[in-house]
Formats: sequence, C-alpha cells, structure tokens
Amino acid sequence: MKFISKKKHFIILITALFLLIKASAQTEEPIKSDLGDIITLHSEILKEDRKIMIYSPKDSAHMEKAYPVMYVLDADNHFAQMVEYSKYLSRPDVDVTPAFIVVGIKHTDRVRDLTPTHSNFGPNENPLKTSGGNEQLFKFIEKELMPYVNSKYKIQPYRIFAGHSLGGITTLNCLINYPDLFNAYIAVSPSLAWDRKYVLKLADKKLKTGSVVSKTLFFSDGNEGVAWNPTFHSDVLELDSLLRKRNITGLNFEYKYYPAENHMTVTIKSYYDALRFIYKSWEFSPATNEDVIPVKIMKHYNGLSQKFGYTILPRETQFDEGIEWFMKSPGTQDQAISLLEMNAVNYPYSSKAFAALGAAYAIKGEKQKALAFYKKASELNPSSNEIKLRLEELQK
Repeated sequence: MKFISKKKHFIILITALFLLIKASAQTEEPIKSDLGDIITLHSEILKEDRKIMIYSPKDSAHMEKAYPVMYVLDADNHFAQMVEYSKYLSRPDVDVTPAFIVVGIKHTDRVRDLTPTHSNFGPNENPLKTSGGNEQLFKFIEKELMPYVNSKYKIQPYRIFAGHSLGGITTLNCLINYPDLFNAYIAVSPSLAWDRKYVLKLADKKLKTGSVVSKTLFFSDGNEGVAWNPTFHSDVLELDSLLRKRNITGLNFEYKYYPAENHMTVTIKSYYDALRFIYKSWEFSPATNEDVIPVKIMKHYNGLSQKFGYTILPRETQFDEGIEWFMKSPGTQDQAISLLEMNAVNYPYSSKAFAALGAAYAIKGEKQKALAFYKKASELNPSSNEIKLRLEELQK
C-alpha cells in the first residue's frame, strides 16, 4: 500500500480548505434590507463575487404563493424603482400587474457586462478595453444566477429582462440571440450607436420576415437625439421601422418616445409603461355588475394563464366588496354565493373561503348548507374560535 507523502497530504488539505471557504462564500447568509436581500454570489463563469439584490413580495395570507421574476440591470439605479412598482401596481386597489420578484444585478465593470462586442468605438468613441462581455453575462445569468433564484424563492415560469442605455442594447442582444432566456424584454434608451450600430445590424440580419419570436418587447428613448447624440433618436426609430416592416410572427412590441425626458429621467416613465404594456390584459374590468359572475371571471383568468404560462387565479379577497354589496339585497344573494363558491373551488384549503360561504347561506336562511360549510371551515382550521362560535349558534 502506497502512502501519500506529507507534502502532498499538506497540499490536499490546503486545497480542501480553500474549496470549503469558497463554498461558504457562495452560500453566505443574505444581508437583509428594507428593499429585500443583498447576496454575494461567487461566479465561476465571471471569476469573481457578484452582489445581487433580490426583492420577494410578502403574502402572509398564502405563503405558498409563487411569483414571476424581473431581472434588472444596473441595480444601483433601477432596483428600488422596480420594487416600488411591484408593490404598488399589484396592490388590491390597483391590481394592474401581478406582484413580482425583482432581481437586481450589480456590475463590477459595467462596460464589460453591458456590451455585445469588444470595440473601441462606443457612443463617445472612447477606448473601451474591457468591452464585449455580454456572452459571459448571459451565461452567468442562465447557469448561476437563475438556478440560485429558482432554488431560494418561489417563482413562476415567467421572466422579464430590463435594461437602460448600454443595458438596453444588452436586453436587445439577448432577445435576438437567446430569446428563450426570458419571456419579455425591456430596452430603455438603448445605446444603438455602439460599435457602429452592431445591434441594429444584428437585428436586420436575424429578425427576418416570417421568423417566429413569440416574445414581448418594449423599447423607448427620450430627448437624447436633441440634447446628447444627434443619431440617438434616429437609431431607435430605425429599430422600430425594421420591426414593423418585418412583421415577425409572435413578437408583441411597443415603442414609445418621451421628448420631455432626458437620458436619466426616461427610465421612470419607461419602466412603468413597459409593465403596463406587458400586463395590459391583466386587470379584470367588468362593464356592469351583471358581468361579475364566475363564468366571465374565470374566462378572463384562464386567458391570463394561457398567455403567461402558469395558473393564475383571482385573489381570494378580490370580490369581497361586491359580495358584501350583493348580499344586502335578496335579489342578488345568489350572485354573491356563486362568487363565494368560486373562491372555495379556487382555494380548497382556505377556511376563510368556506366560512364566508357558510355565513352567506346563514344570511339567506339555508341553515343546513350553512352548517355544512362551517363544518368544512372548522376541519381546515380547528383552532378558530370564531368558526366554533358560529357552528354552536347554528346548532342551537
């Protein structure tokens, strides 16, 4: 039997210790902040540690709820804005988008990360020695960042990629070369002059008439063509014209121009309008009270589920005000009960859904049905004193 020499044994121990330290760096506890978690993720692809900011919505009523994910570049500038949009636009009294997880990517070398080619010809023709790192960034996102997010957070299979300026040409480059990496793309004021209009030429080459790109794209610009670079606006118009002429199958896109906004303020309106465009069909807007019926509601949400690729249901409490109003009149009580029955089908493990159904039947005077639904609610939540009290009152 051969024995490992002391020198080799020492080298093996040092190597093992190094790998252990490296592994612990990859899985260190996130730093908590008001906006979410700040993690340090070691990247073998980028050969460095990267700071990532992650916000996940808080839904205390349904802790098992999962969310779509937005990945946003230039996290230092845009992460907080996206978090506030996720919170506000998904509020029950607003409800024009779902709540979504926000993953903000910080950059140690912005020019490297956010350029598709190595070039000394940028928007200002400055030497850019480290440029051309888009490919490595995409690999990092796909092979390291996404698996981390998917393992640590409850996600739905719908992803948005958002970037501004150089980040804008990065999202466009990703859409053209790796369309399946995300479902929707946002390019705010993309710096299309990069490397003698490389991305425009790439779009012209690859996005041919009849090609299929079943994705959503929003892009925009401000007054850069007046105040900054004379070709900036015309470049973006060229992209819009190209996409319109090619009539690409499945590509749902919108371009907006904000002449009153400069390069740094255009993001405020653009990201809002982008989210409204991506989720333009999200809101359920009945024309009359007669339209607030399960068959029409579920038709709307089944359509959303088909469009976004995962099961989407109305919130359990979405129609509480309508139900309360319908219950006040004997003529509309059946409509209220039908909504409560829809909730019970959609949320079969919610004691509140069955208790509300029991309460509605009690008001209607159908005692046996009220008892049956309160018993079901009690089975789901045996510790509820309120449900026990209602059962006792009905059993007298």
